Amino acid sequence: MHWNKNIDRKRYNNVRWLWITIALCVLFTWVPQGVRSETGLKDVKISQALYPAFEHLRMLTGPNSAEVLKTELIDGLLDFVAAPKEDGRLYFTDGLFEATSAYHELIFDKELLDILKLSYNPELPSFLMNPSSVRLSYWHEYGAGSQGSPKLWDNMDRMDGPVIVKGREFVENTPDIHTGTYFRYDLDRTLILMKHNGNNIMISLSKQTGVSDVGKRGVVLGADTDWTYLYSDKKGLNKPGLGWVRSYMYDSFSIIVYYETQGEEKQVKCGVFKWLDAGWNKINMVKKHHIYKGLQRFGQTYKSIVENPSLPDLAVMTRHFSKIKTMEMEELQQLNRSYLKSIREEYANDKSLSSKWAANLLKDEQVEKMDKHELRSVLMLEYFKNALGKSYHIDIAMR
Repeated sequence: MHWNKNIDRKRYNNVRWLWITIALCVLFTWVPQGVRSETGLKDVKISQALYPAFEHLRMLTGPNSAEVLKTELIDGLLDFVAAPKEDGRLYFTDGLFEATSAYHELIFDKELLDILKLSYNPELPSFLMNPSSVRLSYWHEYGAGSQGSPKLWDNMDRMDGPVIVKGREFVENTPDIHTGTYFRYDLDRTLILMKHNGNNIMISLSKQTGVSDVGKRGVVLGADTDWTYLYSDKKGLNKPGLGWVRSYMYDSFSIIVYYETQGEEKQVKCGVFKWLDAGWNKINMVKKHHIYKGLQRFGQTYKSIVENPSLPDLAVMTRHFSKIKTMEMEELQQLNRSYLKSIREEYANDKSLSSKWAANLLKDEQVEKMDKHELRSVLMLEYFKNALGKSYHIDIAMR
């Protein structure tokens, strides 16, 4: 019998890739037992009557968009956010934007003015309001490394129509809890400050500008609520046998609606719609419960910070972050070495650092690979954790 080496090799590769695809599908759809109960939420499709509003808001993103805001198109969407929801429901859109979606909401016992000053303040690092989700972010249009957007709250007392701000934001997120992967990408941003039925509204739109950089391996140290993460340059997933996987965020779009309600004490209802297409080999591996859990991770952290009784005054935070931004490279590196030294001592026996590549992330040489933005983000987060009464690794409060 004649043995055709090329045919056999082709068959081998086809079978190999079949099993690889199956393994990836299992990985991306697997949820730990503690999370599995969340998939018991009742799936509820959002009415297609709201789809024109989603499409209209998506068209508003991008610095060159000629679309004009039509408030009448989004009235129904704002009513949806304001309306009470039944517990145990997972709301999603079906077939919209060729991406998986989910919706999540939370309520802040704060005024919209307070949230704008914390989350959309050019003098504060925007990533500090969601450190469990974002490592680093800054708006390009306001200078490399600048943070946030113009002071929107200055318009709240004199709005005679919607106030719209557009820009582009660089984002690097934190490692995923299950895969350890993190991504870098750009977002087209649109912020809309307006009134709806007499209530103050802020709408934040984020549309990914293109495919992300390839996913790289990171490490979540300790509990996710500790906000302690390490970042490598290694491509792939931080899962045994799947380090070779080249994953990407192909597309994403989010709408965050901040709806201030009237009453004896003002509250802000925050509704988050998110669409995501991410995975491997152009296959979307994302499921609704992945997005929902990610939004929960974001929301729980966000609320815990905004309502933290130990949150410093804006003037105090601004002063400290300003000092960090003026530090020279040598001082930034020295403090980051102290940070790594503290982590080495605390996590010496942590199993997440058992791999050689992960253990190497704690070496002083790692500091030499970090740019100013990355070095500053470590120090800013350490100061913030200290100020909020959380466990921290270095004390830089009054340096």
